[in-house]
Amino acid sequence: MTRARELLALVEAGAVDGLSIGYRTVRGRIEPQTRVRKLYQVDRWEISIVTFPLLAGARVRAVKQATPPSPRSRVWTQAERGRRSMTEAADEPASRLRPRPVVASLRGREGRRVALQGAARAQMAGAR
Repeated sequence: MTRARELLALVEAGAVDGLSIGYRTVRGRIEPQTRVRKLYQVDRWEISIVTFPLLAGARVRAVKQATPPSPRSRVWTQAERGRRSMTEAADEPASRLRPRPVVASLRGREGRRVALQGAARAQMAGAR
């Protein structure tokens, strides 16, 4: 659940917007004159959100708002607990908060981590 929230914050911030689609070709052919591969039937295995997609047009264009789970569910309880801990952390005095450096690139784990933290702070500031 935490990873999903992190990914949602990155997508909403525009830091990650690429798609990688994994599939197996069931029926397809290569046109002899154009050498263009046409897929008529595929088995989709997975769709992942990535920083750098292979195809430039494979992008996330919108984020749909999910409906909240039932208040009685275990997932809802865990999510609510996480939200409360994030809210309490946001209420800390300013002297305990350290400014983070601005990231010029999302390449590398550290750049994505810093971008994620900035996106989460921006999202929490907007929720107040």
